[in-house]
Amino acid sequence: MGLDVERIRKDFPVLQREVKGKPIIYFDNACMTLRPVQVIEKICEYYREYPSCGERSLHKLGKRVDEEVERARDVVKKFINAKKFEEIVFTKNTTEGINLVANSLDLKSGDIVLTTDKEHNSNLLPWQRLTFKGVKHEVIRSNPDNTFSLENFKKQISKDVKLVSIVHTSNLDGVSTPVKEIVKIAHDNGSLVLLDGAQSIPHHPVDVRKLDVDFLAFSGHKMMGPSGIGVLYGKKDLLDRLGTFIVGGGTVVDTTHYEAKFEELPQKFEAGLQNYAGII
Repeated sequence: MGLDVERIRKDFPVLQREVKGKPIIYFDNACMTLRPVQVIEKICEYYREYPSCGERSLHKLGKRVDEEVERARDVVKKFINAKKFEEIVFTKNTTEGINLVANSLDLKSGDIVLTTDKEHNSNLLPWQRLTFKGVKHEVIRSNPDNTFSLENFKKQISKDVKLVSIVHTSNLDGVSTPVKEIVKIAHDNGSLVLLDGAQSIPHHPVDVRKLDVDFLAFSGHKMMGPSGIGVLYGKKDLLDRLGTFIVGGGTVVDTTHYEAKFEELPQKFEAGLQNYAGII
């Protein structure tokens, strides 16, 4: 059976519109995908049926939000084959997930972070910014054919490299990096690996345990989900070791005027009211 394009188009309300008398043909999916009616209806369900706070409201509507959020967390866990639900942290987008790691990882003066020469600004600027405290940022140059250069990577990896933060699939040319090989080389040298999966995860399975990446960041808006929702995956032992990034309501068990006891994973990273409609 062939692909029924017209049937698929009917799932997207915006594609029922016309511009200058012609149907919309949308190609800007690398930036943001369109949302099908199923996603729009689920968002409306939250605002219509249980528009409440999660993690802090004891009434029935609040409990429903908690149930739906944890259901969604379990869906994401299975989607990327994470081991534990605590390894799934909801963020605003890929950018926030990468910044969370950049600002929470205990990087010191002299430590090196490696990226490629094909990174989105979201996986470039956070590491450039850390140079003010003595962290070194170095770039792995691609091969002449724009593929990832394992040879250059092997020359640059060392015990001083604490993190390799790389794009999985480039938004510039669609070329993917050999993640398994990169991870093995990095781990053999004691380095952690953060994977920017914003462009890859909408197109093919990403199994974090098979790839053995330490962190993975991605967004919902590139895979027909709502705006303002993303995910940071991290191995539990590593997330436990990270400092808090943004603090506030929802991140503490108890607080006084002078000290606070923070929540366990993943809530310690999910400060303030969350985008519940987007998560659900």
